Amino acid sequence: MRSEPPAKRIAAEACEGFVALAAGLGQGVRAGEAARYGVWMLALPGIQRLAGSRGPRLRQGIAYVRSAPATYGYLGVLLVTGLVLARLSDPLADRLLLAQSTNLHHLAHDPVRVLLSSAFWAPGKYDLLTSAILFTLVLAPVERRIGSRRTIAVFAIGHVGATLVMGAGLWVALQFDAVERSIVNVRDVGTSYGFFAVAAAMTFLLARPLRAPYAVALLAYLATTAVVFGGFGDYGHLAAMALGFASYPIVRCSSGPVASRILAGIARSETTPPLASAPLGVTE
Repeated sequence: MRSEPPAKRIAAEACEGFVALAAGLGQGVRAGEAARYGVWMLALPGIQRLAGSRGPRLRQGIAYVRSAPATYGYLGVLLVTGLVLARLSDPLADRLLLAQSTNLHHLAHDPVRVLLSSAFWAPGKYDLLTSAILFTLVLAPVERRIGSRRTIAVFAIGHVGATLVMGAGLWVALQFDAVERSIVNVRDVGTSYGFFAVAAAMTFLLARPLRAPYAVALLAYLATTAVVFGGFGDYGHLAAMALGFASYPIVRCSSGPVASRILAGIARSETTPPLASAPLGVTE
């Protein structure tokens, strides 16, 4: 019997993984102990209990979540920092985010700290939800294919590299009075640089017929937003995309993450084969 195409399995598993994670995280937040014990440790029991009552499809979604620990662990940290921001007044939250920002002032005086801390805040009202959806659709499949360490490496290259490129560009623009002096202390935190680097690197994991259309669509989207909105962050996304494409040597020799092999027992209980065995989007 012909098996379901991997592209459809990816979408189904991603949605199920996101729903299962959301249910478990909701239970963890209600328990009121997220900051103390860690979101993931609280979410996992709730997810496992759901698995026992919802059958193999939900177990498959849980296996998907567990096979991308860096992605969903990162989302757990973003949830905790988001809860912190939600409990603060707007002025205090703005001060906190400004202190973590990779603006020119902080890059000149405390670069290592802000390059690290700025990636763990999602300040917008819907940023966490958007991150959860996009990470499930992009970062989790990539991590499942190339492993946690390589995915983190590509993300870090995009986040740090694009930040430094934009910092250098803004410094040059300041020398020619091409931007306002207030740019030195602008607020700049978030996950988007790292995300777009991984999204670009995902090109090399797709089936060959899909690579060019996907890369062109990604470039067209980011270039359009840069032209229409013109913010320095929009140009930073283009830089992150370029760094993601340059990360080809990191992803080209991937043979699937260790997490998939650890969860092989769960995967074998399902009717569909592991996704790491073929390029994303290849039909069987």
